[in-house]
Amino acid sequence: MKKHIPNSLTLLNLLTGCLGILACLQHHYTLVPVFIAVSLIADFLDGFVARALNVKSELGGQLDSLADMVTFGVLPGMMLFSIINQLVTMQPENADNSFLQTPWALSGFAYTLFACLRLAKFNLDTRQTENFIGLATPAGALFVLGFYMQFFEGWMTASDWSTLLYAKVAAIVISFILAFLMVAEIEIFSMKGNPFDWKKNKMRVLFLLSVIPQILLLQWLGLSTVIISYVVFAILHNAFEKKKAH
Repeated sequence: MKKHIPNSLTLLNLLTGCLGILACLQHHYTLVPVFIAVSLIADFLDGFVARALNVKSELGGQLDSLADMVTFGVLPGMMLFSIINQLVTMQPENADNSFLQTPWALSGFAYTLFACLRLAKFNLDTRQTENFIGLATPAGALFVLGFYMQFFEGWMTASDWSTLLYAKVAAIVISFILAFLMVAEIEIFSMKGNPFDWKKNKMRVLFLLSVIPQILLLQWLGLSTVIISYVVFAILHNAFEKKKAH
């Protein structure tokens, strides 16, 4: 039975990803972070449990990618689509929620397409055993979640329609930037190992120290800035390592 435990956690990730998509479609935006949080925990635990029980398998690896595609690929694309597709109005309940307000809303799914490409590349890329090449899809999903929640909570108190319009433009730009980062040949450190070993993991430690202030000060938007910090620290880490090698 123990060999089925990791796969059950992976399927929980998939289930909560599906529920997150339903919540997004039905405009229950406060439920979306709950489902993503459960998915992230399940996504972490499936690999951890598989290693602890020594039951890693090819099937588990394939299931993990398929589940991640839904939760961290389709759901963030749907969130970006929802932001761009909303009618600019001060009252959310009066918004016209027809299928497609504007063709620009489809640009949100640029994230989804490149998340699929990133996951396929990850499965074939033997270099990504310790660190990542390109932004991992869970990190991209966290960025989108922060922006998504900031948008819909800000919508309730917005006093200027242009603020909402700018947010939609930002959502389009974000979709393409994240799409690029997911497939870019940029080495991004993972959080494996002991992140509190200062000598070996200076940038990891500095990154972790920056997380709590960002969340406390910026709240939901802090999730997005944390991912920006993650990429910046990774680029700095690469620069220092390259300089040290020379």
